[in-house]
Amino acid sequence: MKKVLNEWCINAPWGEIALISWGDPNGSPILLVHGRQDSSAGFIPLLELLPDNYYYVALDLPGHGKSDPFPIGIMLQRFHYVAAISMVVDHLGWDKFMYLAHSMASELGLFYNAIYPNRVRKFILLDPGLSLVRLMKYLYNNFTDFYKKYDEYYTNYDDYVKDTRVYSKRKAIDAVKRARGLTEEQAELILSRNLKEIGPDQYRLSWDKRLKVLMTWYEPEDYYLELFSRNCPPLFIVSAAESLNYFDPKVSERMDGFFEKLRAKVDHFQLVTVPGGHDVHITHPFRISKEICEFLETNYDHDYKSKL
Repeated sequence: MKKVLNEWCINAPWGEIALISWGDPNGSPILLVHGRQDSSAGFIPLLELLPDNYYYVALDLPGHGKSDPFPIGIMLQRFHYVAAISMVVDHLGWDKFMYLAHSMASELGLFYNAIYPNRVRKFILLDPGLSLVRLMKYLYNNFTDFYKKYDEYYTNYDDYVKDTRVYSKRKAIDAVKRARGLTEEQAELILSRNLKEIGPDQYRLSWDKRLKVLMTWYEPEDYYLELFSRNCPPLFIVSAAESLNYFDPKVSERMDGFFEKLRAKVDHFQLVTVPGGHDVHITHPFRISKEICEFLETNYDHDYKSKL
C-alpha cells in the first residue's frame, strides 16, 4: 500500500477538516476530493497505480470521514462544500494545482474554478455524470417537486439532525457492500475513516445524515455549460458505463450531449468510457489508471497559457 506521508486537521469556523497526504511533497500538487457519503479512503486503490512523484493531498469533506459536520440548522446545499475546498487550498498555500475528484466533488471543482480561474491546472473527474445531471433536474415545470425537498427536511427536522443508529462492525460492512456493490475488503476500506467506535463492537457512521437531502440550485443546461467551460483547464473525464442506469435512458443521452457540447468549448478535453459502476475507481482502478497517468504526464501548459 502506498505509504501515507502525513495526516492532520485544519481549523474551520464550524470545526475541523481532516487531511491526508501521499507521494512527494516537492512534486506537483494534486488535490483529491471524494463524493457524497464517501471519504478520502476511496482514492487509495487508484493511488496505488499512480506515480509517486506527485504530491497527493485528500480531504474529508465536512460531515464525512474524520471531518466535523457543518453546524445543524438550515438545509445543506452541495455548494456549501466549495468553501471547505477553498479553505484547504489556502491552508496548503497552493497557487496552482491539479484536481482529481469523484462524483459530486466534480461539480465542486468546476464551481471552484469558476470562482478562482486559472488556479486549477488540470481536471480529472471520475464519473461526474451521476452528479451533474442533478444540477439540471428541477426546472420550471416541476418546481413544486423542488420545494418538496425543503418541506421534507423541515417537517422531519429531528430525524435529519439526530442520528442515533448504532451498528456492529459486521452490520456496517454488510450495509456498505449492499449499497455500493463492493467486496468485503473494499467496504472495510471505505469504512476505515467513517466508523466511530462508541463501545465494544458498537459504532456510529460519521456521515452527516443530512446528506440524504443535500440540495443544489437548478439552472438550464446552457448556464452550466458556459460557467464550467469558462477558463477551463485541460479536462479528463471518466464515464462509468453502468452508472447512469439509475436513470431513464433519456438522462444518459442528455449527459452524453452535455459532454459533447463541453468538448466543443474546452481546448483539451478527453472522455473515456469504461465498464463498471459509479465506484469503478475503487472496484477496478486498473481500468482507468493508465489513461490518468498519461494525462498527468502530458504538458499542456504552453497551449493553455497562450489562451489566457
